[in-house]
Amino acid sequence: MRLLLVIAAFMWVFAPAAAEVSSASERGFTLRHEATSVQSPDEVWQRLMNPATWWADDHTYSADASNISPLGKAGSYWREDWQTGSVVHGRVLLVKDGEELVLSAPFGPLLYTGAECIWSIKLTPADGGGTRITSSHTVVGGEGTGLKELAPAVDFVMGAGIASLASGE
Repeated sequence: MRLLLVIAAFMWVFAPAAAEVSSASERGFTLRHEATSVQSPDEVWQRLMNPATWWADDHTYSADASNISPLGKAGSYWREDWQTGSVVHGRVLLVKDGEELVLSAPFGPLLYTGAECIWSIKLTPADGGGTRITSSHTVVGGEGTGLKELAPAVDFVMGAGIASLASGE
């Protein structure tokens, strides 16, 4: 719950560019984020596969992104381990080295809804150099799970993540 409150507090202050809640209903939502990095696709891919280097501390259960494990092949986990607990944020479904990562990813409050959450991140060379990052997050669940209300907060977190990945910092 702490995570959701932090997300809600900051989502009005920091709105990432090129973000969109494409659709939202009681049964789910679709998010889309785009960003361009000056880094090469290989450099962005290396960062993508190591979330501890770009995911925000504020968007973790432990308040420390360094507790997130590097990603690997299909079947590996976006996992956070800390002294008093652990959580699987997502399971890797598809890896196309340097091109695409797909996860089953019920991040944060979505974990409690029982929704199916698919997050796809694609990297393509950008015109003029660098990397175009395209992210889509589709969430589908049952009525009464509050998905429509969660869409803006999840949109903020995913958009902030993609912006951080693109920044290279």
